[in-house]
Amino acid sequence: MKQPTAWLLMELKPISNEAKEYSKTLLTLGNLGIALWIVISAIACWFFNPLLGWLFLVSAFVMIFVILRRLGCNSCYYCKTCTMGFGKLADLFFGSGYMAGVDASVKYKTVFALVLLGIVPIAFLAVSIMQEFAVTKITVLALLLILLFYSGNRRPR
Repeated sequence: MKQPTAWLLMELKPISNEAKEYSKTLLTLGNLGIALWIVISAIACWFFNPLLGWLFLVSAFVMIFVILRRLGCNSCYYCKTCTMGFGKLADLFFGSGYMAGVDASVKYKTVFALVLLGIVPIAFLAVSIMQEFAVTKITVLALLLILLFYSGNRRPR
Protein backbone atom coordinates (compact mmCIF):
# COMPACT_ATOMS: atom_id res chain seq x y z
CA MET A 1 0.00 0.00 0.00
CA LYS A 2 1.39 3.40 -0.97
CA GLN A 3 1.87 5.90 1.86
CA PRO A 4 0.55 9.41 1.20
CA THR A 5 3.30 12.03 1.07
CA ALA A 6 2.68 15.20 2.99
CA TRP A 7 2.95 18.15 0.59
CA LEU A 8 4.91 20.13 3.15
CA LEU A 9 7.63 17.49 3.25
CA MET A 10 8.12 17.24 -0.51
CA GLU A 11 11.51 18.32 -1.81
CA LEU A 12 11.33 21.45 -3.89
CA LYS A 13 13.27 21.19 -7.11
CA PRO A 14 14.52 24.21 -8.99
CA ILE A 15 12.70 25.16 -12.17
CA SER A 16 15.88 26.80 -13.40
CA ASN A 17 19.51 26.14 -12.46
CA GLU A 18 20.26 29.86 -12.72
CA ALA A 19 20.66 31.46 -9.29
CA LYS A 20 19.63 35.11 -9.09
CA GLU A 21 21.68 37.81 -7.39
CA TYR A 22 19.73 40.87 -6.29
CA SER A 23 21.47 44.21 -5.91
CA LYS A 24 21.18 45.92 -2.55
CA THR A 25 19.77 48.95 -4.35
CA LEU A 26 16.91 46.94 -5.89
CA LEU A 27 16.37 45.08 -2.63
CA THR A 28 16.15 48.24 -0.53
CA LEU A 29 14.48 50.67 -2.91
CA GLY A 30 12.13 48.03 -4.32
CA ASN A 31 10.77 47.03 -0.93
CA LEU A 32 10.54 50.65 0.21
CA GLY A 33 8.69 51.38 -3.03
CA ILE A 34 6.22 48.57 -2.36
CA ALA A 35 5.68 49.82 1.22
CA LEU A 36 5.17 53.37 -0.06
CA TRP A 37 2.74 52.10 -2.69
CA ILE A 38 0.74 50.30 0.01
CA VAL A 39 0.64 53.45 2.14
CA ILE A 40 -0.46 55.63 -0.81
CA SER A 41 -3.15 53.07 -1.71
CA ALA A 42 -4.33 53.06 1.91
CA ILE A 43 -4.51 56.86 1.86
CA ALA A 44 -6.64 56.66 -1.29
CA CYS A 45 -9.00 54.27 0.48
CA TRP A 46 -8.91 56.45 3.61
CA PHE A 47 -10.30 59.38 1.60
CA PHE A 48 -13.33 57.21 0.85
CA ASN A 49 -13.66 55.85 4.41
CA PRO A 50 -11.06 56.03 7.23
CA LEU A 51 -11.85 52.54 8.52
CA LEU A 52 -11.46 51.13 5.01
CA GLY A 53 -8.08 52.85 4.76
CA TRP A 54 -6.78 51.21 7.94
CA LEU A 55 -8.15 47.79 6.95
CA PHE A 56 -6.59 48.13 3.51
CA LEU A 57 -3.23 49.11 5.01
CA VAL A 58 -3.04 46.09 7.30
CA SER A 59 -4.41 43.58 4.81
CA ALA A 60 -2.21 44.77 1.93
CA PHE A 61 0.95 44.62 4.07
CA VAL A 62 0.09 41.09 5.17
CA MET A 63 -0.85 39.96 1.68
CA ILE A 64 2.24 41.40 -0.03
CA PHE A 65 5.01 41.15 2.56
CA VAL A 66 3.91 37.89 4.19
CA ILE A 67 1.84 35.79 1.81
CA LEU A 68 3.14 36.81 -1.64
CA ARG A 69 6.74 37.01 -0.41
CA ARG A 70 6.48 33.52 1.05
CA LEU A 71 4.88 32.10 -2.10
CA GLY A 72 7.68 33.57 -4.20
CA CYS A 73 10.42 32.31 -1.90
CA ASN A 74 9.81 28.63 -1.40
CA SER A 75 13.36 27.34 -1.51
CA CYS A 76 16.97 28.42 -1.18
CA TYR A 77 17.79 26.95 -4.58
CA TYR A 78 17.13 30.14 -6.47
CA CYS A 79 19.16 32.95 -4.92
CA LYS A 80 22.92 33.37 -4.57
CA THR A 81 22.40 35.25 -1.32
CA CYS A 82 19.38 34.75 0.90
CA THR A 83 16.98 37.67 0.83
CA MET A 84 14.11 35.65 2.37
CA GLY A 85 11.96 36.51 -0.65
CA PHE A 86 12.36 40.26 -0.41
CA GLY A 87 14.65 40.34 -3.47
CA LYS A 88 12.16 38.39 -5.56
CA LEU A 89 9.35 40.63 -4.39
CA ALA A 90 11.24 43.80 -5.34
CA ASP A 91 12.24 42.27 -8.69
CA LEU A 92 8.66 41.31 -9.45
CA PHE A 93 7.25 44.79 -8.79
CA PHE A 94 10.09 47.10 -9.81
CA GLY A 95 12.77 44.98 -11.47
CA SER A 96 12.89 43.02 -14.69
CA GLY A 97 9.95 40.87 -13.69
CA TYR A 98 12.07 37.74 -14.18
CA MET A 99 12.00 35.38 -11.23
CA ALA A 100 13.97 32.15 -11.36
CA GLY A 101 12.17 29.28 -9.70
CA VAL A 102 8.74 30.84 -9.45
CA ASP A 103 5.84 29.11 -11.11
CA ALA A 104 3.17 30.85 -13.15
CA SER A 105 0.61 30.82 -10.33
CA VAL A 106 2.73 33.24 -8.27
CA LYS A 107 2.92 35.56 -11.27
CA TYR A 108 -0.89 35.47 -11.54
CA LYS A 109 -1.14 36.27 -7.84
CA THR A 110 1.17 39.21 -8.48
CA VAL A 111 -1.24 40.52 -11.11
CA PHE A 112 -3.94 40.27 -8.43
CA ALA A 113 -1.68 42.26 -6.09
CA LEU A 114 -1.16 44.93 -8.76
CA VAL A 115 -4.93 45.21 -9.17
CA LEU A 116 -5.31 45.42 -5.39
CA LEU A 117 -2.67 48.13 -5.06
CA GLY A 118 -3.66 50.05 -8.17
CA ILE A 119 -7.17 49.59 -9.49
CA VAL A 120 -9.10 49.15 -6.22
CA PRO A 121 -7.71 52.30 -4.51
CA ILE A 122 -8.13 54.28 -7.74
CA ALA A 123 -11.80 53.28 -7.86
CA PHE A 124 -12.40 54.31 -4.24
CA LEU A 125 -10.48 57.53 -4.85
CA ALA A 126 -12.54 58.32 -7.96
CA VAL A 127 -15.75 58.00 -5.96
CA SER A 128 -14.25 60.19 -3.23
CA ILE A 129 -13.23 62.83 -5.79
CA MET A 130 -16.78 62.87 -7.17
CA GLN A 131 -18.13 63.40 -3.65
CA GLU A 132 -15.70 66.19 -2.81
CA PHE A 133 -12.90 67.55 -4.97
CA ALA A 134 -9.49 68.18 -3.38
CA VAL A 135 -6.03 68.75 -4.84
CA THR A 136 -4.53 66.21 -2.42
CA LYS A 137 -6.81 63.53 -3.85
CA ILE A 138 -5.62 64.35 -7.36
CA THR A 139 -2.00 64.15 -6.15
CA VAL A 140 -2.61 60.72 -4.61
CA LEU A 141 -4.32 59.63 -7.84
CA ALA A 142 -1.32 60.78 -9.89
CA LEU A 143 1.11 58.91 -7.61
CA LEU A 144 -0.94 55.72 -7.85
CA LEU A 145 -1.08 55.94 -11.64
CA ILE A 146 2.69 56.53 -11.85
CA LEU A 147 3.44 53.51 -9.64
CA LEU A 148 0.96 51.30 -11.47
CA PHE A 149 2.23 52.18 -14.94
CA TYR A 150 5.90 52.00 -13.93
CA SER A 151 5.50 48.58 -12.34
CA GLY A 152 3.29 47.31 -15.16
CA ASN A 153 5.73 48.41 -17.87
CA ARG A 154 8.72 46.61 -16.26
CA ARG A 155 7.50 43.23 -17.52
CA PRO A 156 9.55 41.52 -20.20
CA ARG A 157 7.84 41.49 -23.57
